[in-house]
Amino acid sequence: MNVIDTLRIESAIQRYDFWLEMRGVAGKRRRELQQELRTNLREASADVGTTRALFGIGSPKQLAHAATETDPSRPRWSQGAMAAVLTLLVLSTWLALTSLTVLDTADAAQAGGPVSVSPFPWFGTTFTVESTAERLALSVTGMWQLVAGPTLAFLAVAQPWRLLRRKGSRG
Repeated sequence: MNVIDTLRIESAIQRYDFWLEMRGVAGKRRRELQQELRTNLREASADVGTTRALFGIGSPKQLAHAATETDPSRPRWSQGAMAAVLTLLVLSTWLALTSLTVLDTADAAQAGGPVSVSPFPWFGTTFTVESTAERLALSVTGMWQLVAGPTLAFLAVAQPWRLLRRKGSRG
């Protein structure tokens, strides 16, 4: 088997692993299923070729769904992390755009001295702009939303309280 075929097989296995993780399969079971798929694909590649072997398994997503059942008692750590990162990106972009808007507004108003603004929805966050002929400066304080937003998104999606329910049902 050449390097390209090995990479194609490993790519399919990584996509399969991703969908197993999204289904809530524990790490040890995921590794077992990956190894089983890797063995089957290598044997099939030797018999019918890599392309036909990969087409034979179909979609890694459908394969993961067929191989497992969703575990409702397991937290969804990966999905929570993805939600937190996405929330952080959205909030960071929104904060940057709000900062630019406040900066442009204060500069256009030519207020001269420092101007402090707490725009919606940035409660508790203060944007202070100093606009003079020589200098245009912006400072932002109290950006707790950049911590609270991703944390809440993570908790809402990952649902770590599922661990409590699982431990309570065992004992």
